[in-house]
Amino acid sequence: MQSDASSRTELTDATIADSEATIEQLKELRFNEKNLIIYSAPGINDELSARYLRSFAFVTFKRRSPGFIGDLITVLQNREPEIIEECGDYAHFDLKRTIWSLELLRKEMLNNDEFQIFRVKAPDTESWNAFLLGLTEDRRQWFSAVWLHAECYMYRRIWSIFQRSDTLANYDYFGEQKTSAARSLTPLMRDILEATRKLPRSQENFQHLLKLSAWANRCDLSITTEGPDAEIFHRIAEYDADLLADQSADIWKDLTEACEPVYVDIVCDNAGFELFADLLLAEYIVESGLARRVRFHAKAIPWFVSDVTHQDFHWMLNYFRKHDLPELRAFGRKIRGYLRDRSFILCDKSYFWTSGHDCSQMKRVQPCLYVYISDSALAIFKGDLNYRKLLGDINYKSTAPFADCLRGFQPTSVCALRVIKSDIYCGLPVCAVEWLTEDNPEWMTAGKKAVIQVAIKHRLSSDTVV
Repeated sequence: MQSDASSRTELTDATIADSEATIEQLKELRFNEKNLIIYSAPGINDELSARYLRSFAFVTFKRRSPGFIGDLITVLQNREPEIIEECGDYAHFDLKRTIWSLELLRKEMLNNDEFQIFRVKAPDTESWNAFLLGLTEDRRQWFSAVWLHAECYMYRRIWSIFQRSDTLANYDYFGEQKTSAARSLTPLMRDILEATRKLPRSQENFQHLLKLSAWANRCDLSITTEGPDAEIFHRIAEYDADLLADQSADIWKDLTEACEPVYVDIVCDNAGFELFADLLLAEYIVESGLARRVRFHAKAIPWFVSDVTHQDFHWMLNYFRKHDLPELRAFGRKIRGYLRDRSFILCDKSYFWTSGHDCSQMKRVQPCLYVYISDSALAIFKGDLNYRKLLGDINYKSTAPFADCLRGFQPTSVCALRVIKSDIYCGLPVCAVEWLTEDNPEWMTAGKKAVIQVAIKHRLSSDTVV
């Protein structure tokens, strides 16, 4: 009898599970039909959007981003005592309102509601609202907007929610994740520092550090918590097999032939280990005489979880300067010296990097920033998001030349160092995408392949601004 009862229970459970799965499938079908979801993949030159079922953008707004907001709410709830200690007792009430607003944002996304204009006063409120109002009606919803626009809007909305409270306005809700990740990699950073002291000027050494900076882009907390290989510095040559495009030799040639004064701009991506690798590259560029000055562009607000803010940049500098390990302490002091003599510059906050605009619009919406970058011999754009801003989230043919896909954005030589974590690319060898997809249909989001690409713009000595 027990066996029969057990069988009936198992059958009932299976039936319920099947019914729930069927209900979920029907909900999905109704959602797709209501929101005109397209079942085919994006076509060549189409803008990437969550309206395409077979796209990473669809996965982002259907699952990843709602889950991310849910996780952020959980973190805020769990860290309430620490937040109150840091921000004051009234933060308890501000947290309740903030969590409620985040839950509303999550529901708006899942319902594919229309984007709202921003009400909280901030330096970029007017420009963001002008951007939103300039979009056509069908481009102001989560699943029909250009993916880049919608994802940037989400992070801007999150920041706006925190700005509505007095106690949490200056709180970096991603800060603990970034500092914890950096601290955990201290032994690796020390080992790399030991191996890179007093490297002579050579093309080989430059390319090695450039590739380290590229592969450090794997450390992206919005995608993965996986840290870098403990032997990454010594295994860079082995990583060449996964470099789908490698123009590092062209970048060396461009820098060595550049007219004086030579400046290099680095548009940063992730804090922690990637920022460390960027600082190492910048140190080598200055010490080897490849450039007189390296200028860093950081985000003005917390962005895509682990992106470098000005606060993160200063935190890492202070972390090194005050560390017990002599290698880190000496490096921190050297970086501080470079900042003092302006060999390194942490550029003033620009809200262009946290806007919805892609780089082809920079000359129009931020002409001063465009002119500033024009002053450099090379602008290095780090990471996946900056790559998307360069290409405007357009689904170019995979073999289309990188320079052509910039759509006129070339204030100077533009370099992209990027580990591929989204389904957008260009400048790849013939049939590379087809072969990779046959091996692994999800290769473009796995973070195992990378590119080093450059669009060269030769400057005349008369073009430079001292």
